[in-house]
Amino acid sequence: MNILIDTLNFFGGPIVNFFPRIPSLILSLVVGFLIIKILSWLLQRILKFSKIPRALAGITMSLGLIIMWVILFAEIARQLGMNSLAVTISGSLAVLALALATGASGLASDIIAGLFLAKDSDFGIGYRIKVADVEGIVQQVDIRKIRIIDDVGGVHIFPNTKLDKDGWKVISREVEDNKIEMKEILNKQK
Repeated sequence: MNILIDTLNFFGGPIVNFFPRIPSLILSLVVGFLIIKILSWLLQRILKFSKIPRALAGITMSLGLIIMWVILFAEIARQLGMNSLAVTISGSLAVLALALATGASGLASDIIAGLFLAKDSDFGIGYRIKVADVEGIVQQVDIRKIRIIDDVGGVHIFPNTKLDKDGWKVISREVEDNKIEMKEILNKQK
């Protein structure tokens, strides 16, 4: 009988200690989510009114969201009493910064290439470009990839480093005309 009680205490003790933390964890997740939404809305507004190219704004927004979510999950881990996990999660931000600084990984290379592409005056969302044998309109640029819609509505996704290494050909910088054309292409698909 003592063995059964000891076993229940061994396994049940941490579970019983966890239940009082549930309301504060839920509150932390809700408040953290709301804070992330507010901060991302503010960052989006700041980037919209700044003179930063839209592609660079998209990359900045992606990085900002990643950092905010990592901080939230580190705080949740800390509240659960998993301080070593919280330190590990927080340390991942330092590793990301180091990878960006050194350009040591494919992710870091894509991010750095994306930053250079976003600052390039011959590249922008809404431009009609040709990459390899694909011609289309740049629809989206994010932290790692570029999405191009071709004339039949196909979406082609390229890593940022592909464009940075292999180059691209600018067909048209008439963003408004290209946006109208892109909408027409997408409407034909429906």
